[in-house]
Amino acid sequence: MLTCPKVYIILVNYKNWQDTAECLESLFKLDYQNFKVIVVDNDSQNGSFAQLRSWAAGDSPVLFNEQFYAATPVASYPISKPVPYLHFDSESINGAALADEKLLLVESRKNLGFAGGNNVGCRLALAHQADYVWLLNNDTVVEKESLTHLVAHFEKSKYNRQRLGILGAKLLYYHNPNFVQAILGKYKPLTASTTHIGLNRPASTPFHDLRIEADDYVVGASMFVSADFVKEVGFMCEEYFLYFEEIDWVKRGAAKNYTIGVCLEANIYHKEGASIGGSIKDNNNKSELSDFYSIRNRLIITKKFYPRFLYPVYLSLVAVAANRVRRKQFDRIPLILKALKSSKKSTL
Repeated sequence: MLTCPKVYIILVNYKNWQDTAECLESLFKLDYQNFKVIVVDNDSQNGSFAQLRSWAAGDSPVLFNEQFYAATPVASYPISKPVPYLHFDSESINGAALADEKLLLVESRKNLGFAGGNNVGCRLALAHQADYVWLLNNDTVVEKESLTHLVAHFEKSKYNRQRLGILGAKLLYYHNPNFVQAILGKYKPLTASTTHIGLNRPASTPFHDLRIEADDYVVGASMFVSADFVKEVGFMCEEYFLYFEEIDWVKRGAAKNYTIGVCLEANIYHKEGASIGGSIKDNNNKSELSDFYSIRNRLIITKKFYPRFLYPVYLSLVAVAANRVRRKQFDRIPLILKALKSSKKSTL
């Protein structure tokens, strides 16, 4: 086992520098030392990237939520500034030389989506001998021991000759931290929908009865991935743009005999949906962007991995359309038709 593997933590920022900076504040309090953080800004066009540089310089402070920090063991004091960083353009990171700076800020000239933004970070990490990459949503806050627990769990699995590929963490609600948001996800192929395992259970739940099944997956808010997995399975599929990429990655890994797991000692607090205007679960507050990709990608992933369920998935979209009408979201009906058309053009 490696005594102190090199970890690259990857955050994708989109128009939400305050959440990203708060996440960074918690990451730079980790008790694990051998890591770097890559922040990929997905062409925010609202000054987010400049604000992140200003935060690193000590000129743009984070607004800490006093209620959250009083209820959790996460320390609310700001880290010392300035934070040394390197600045890259996503088009010119190939061959980029890294020094001792722990923070790498990468500016993308276009919005690459969830997978594309993370893949930029993964390529940079693997080019610099990463042992692991930790794909972490920017609207999260981590406990200081979380990375130590993730590394230890993965290294133990290697020692036991298990082909663990992706490791999840215990996701807790940022705004209600005594309750679980998810420990894993469960995909339901009949309707191409998902549920969260552990949803709304008390944070202290031991989950002794947990059994990971074939259609379970690691929730994309926190995916701790071995470099070997990425090299053998490949990067995340970018055609989805938003939603279902993690399920695709897990299914492709399973085809190469990789398994998934969850480290229940690693506590991650997640705000959920802050960057895209509502989560995939929050149908009443979904942005049009969120709604489009959640409908489109149901069909894409079904065609790719569950083709025998394609007909019932099409039928389930009738219920989706009916729900939009019931909520008087009449403008979403053309969006559903657009999503159907887009899914048929998919090359996956």
